[in-house]
Amino acid sequence: MPLPEKGSTLRIAVGGALFVVVTSLVVLWGWATGHAVVTRVHAEWTSTMPLTAATFALAGVSLLALTQAMASEGPASRRWRGAALAIGCLVALVGSWRLASHLAGRDFPLDALGFGTVEEDDHMPLLTSVGLALAGAALMTNARRIFHPLAQTAASLLLLLGWLGLTRYLYGGDTRGVPFLMSMPAALLFTTLGVGLFFARPDGGFVRLWNSTTAGGLLLRRLLPTALVVPVVLGWLRLLGERAGWFGLETGLAIFAMSNVAVFATFAWRTGERLHREDLARREAERTTRAERDFSNALIDSLPGIFYLYTKEGRFLRWNRNFERVSGYGPEEILRLHPLDFFAEEEKPLLRERIQEVFACGASEVEACFLSKAGVRTPYFFTGITVEFRGELCLAGVGFDITQRVRAEEQVRELNAGLERRVAERTEELAAKNRELETFTYSVSHDLKAPLRGIDGYSRLLQEDYADKLDEEGRRFLGCVRQASLQMAQLIDDLLAYSQVERRTLKLIGLSPRAVIDALPESFHDELRARGVAFMVDLPEARVQADASGLGQVLRNLLDNALKFTRSVPDPRIEVGGRVEADKFLLWVRDNGIGFDMRFAERVFEIFQRLHRIEDYPGTGIGLAIVRKATERMGGRVWVESVPGRGTTFFIELPLHA
Repeated sequence: MPLPEKGSTLRIAVGGALFVVVTSLVVLWGWATGHAVVTRVHAEWTSTMPLTAATFALAGVSLLALTQAMASEGPASRRWRGAALAIGCLVALVGSWRLASHLAGRDFPLDALGFGTVEEDDHMPLLTSVGLALAGAALMTNARRIFHPLAQTAASLLLLLGWLGLTRYLYGGDTRGVPFLMSMPAALLFTTLGVGLFFARPDGGFVRLWNSTTAGGLLLRRLLPTALVVPVVLGWLRLLGERAGWFGLETGLAIFAMSNVAVFATFAWRTGERLHREDLARREAERTTRAERDFSNALIDSLPGIFYLYTKEGRFLRWNRNFERVSGYGPEEILRLHPLDFFAEEEKPLLRERIQEVFACGASEVEACFLSKAGVRTPYFFTGITVEFRGELCLAGVGFDITQRVRAEEQVRELNAGLERRVAERTEELAAKNRELETFTYSVSHDLKAPLRGIDGYSRLLQEDYADKLDEEGRRFLGCVRQASLQMAQLIDDLLAYSQVERRTLKLIGLSPRAVIDALPESFHDELRARGVAFMVDLPEARVQADASGLGQVLRNLLDNALKFTRSVPDPRIEVGGRVEADKFLLWVRDNGIGFDMRFAERVFEIFQRLHRIEDYPGTGIGLAIVRKATERMGGRVWVESVPGRGTTFFIELPLHA
């Protein structure tokens, strides 16, 4: 049978039960084989009857069942308890029946259980009958689920009875007197059974105190073995001395008394010294615990917010002074309230959910309005965690007043709302100004172009009809007038184009840069052939996210710029290339023209900014500004690299079409 798993106390009970069963079976074996030394130990001592041995074996089995019931749980424990109770009843019944026959003065032929004839004095003694009845009562009482002190009382009487019998056999003399008529094996088994019954219930009584770490447990573990053994041993030694003639009755009694005094005084001194050390350590631990508790309370009370600790059922265990101050409730009132009672009804579902989240996940936080006894609502930020407190899982949390933050957030929202209104108003004003500017631009361009057309027309008529009437200087002046009018018209057209880039609605689609290059007008290719320009295009098959009109305008302006600044180069060359980089498309237009100093790289993209004289390289200074504006509106960027006398490269980076 496996040992129980309830600690050393149950192992002691199991060992005692096994000893009782084995010893009883050995006695029965002695009766069956005729070995009298097993049944009575000494020829002059009382025999252990077969019925007595069989009843002891049943008692041992009942004690084993009881230990298994204490070590098991559920249905198994109930079955073992039932077995222990049934066998204990049988033991009590045998003892009570045999006790009744003694009191009635009748013989009991079943004592032999068929193992031969029984002599006149070889019946179950009276004290053995009493002991078996007590053993059965102790077994039945111990088999109860709830510990009962009556079981310990019966076990104490059983132990006392067995110890009395063993002591009598130790001291010798007449072993057949009626008060001590008990076999030596029976006395040993009663003692063992009493000890086993004590240790079979570690959940209460003697063993509970025996296993405790208190001063009472220490005193019991030291006093009980000493009280049981020392007086018996000293009495036996006194008896040996008197029988040997070393001293008389009075001297022996004095030696016995003083020996007991010395032993128990030494025991009391050593135990007192041990208890004194433990008491000092306990007091020091109490002082430390008290200091830590005071420090903890001071720390909790000094928190700027509120602190609380409550169980899963919502029972408050700790809180700080700020909690009482903010809530307006006293300590006795807080103990009667639930944590949700400090919040309004509309906030309770969220808080109940957060509390469950803390106990499920270990931590949570929430913002809610704390409701005081006076009905004042204060916004708080709460955070909570689970902690083990006094063996119970609890929620510990702190709350901080966020009134200032809430007010600041309201002010920010009000400022944002006002800002949004002002932005909307300014946006509307800007849109109106843009509409006015657009109207003004078209009006100005129309009004400016009308006199320019007149100047150009009349100057052309003068050249055609009256050129022979003007001298050389007059004809030169007239040519300058015509050239200036044409340049003014071009400037107006470029300004209109620049303003349209900013206002025009874009339609971003997937475009092939190679297709845009291929769609250039034939006049461009005619100019390339007329000037002998080497034109190369190396573009991968890829599509960019761009506006068709905007990308076409960017490429035309860059190519026109390259044509312009390669005019004075002996072998002009223009290259259009590109490659895919991650999710971008990099396109470049490279020429071998005059180039420029990179210190002025940013100026080339600014409106009306020129790096060369207009007489050498005519233009309005708007084309590259249009390139940057259009590229940025399509989500790209443009930059330039140049070396004076070795050419210029313009780079365009655009997003790829998804």
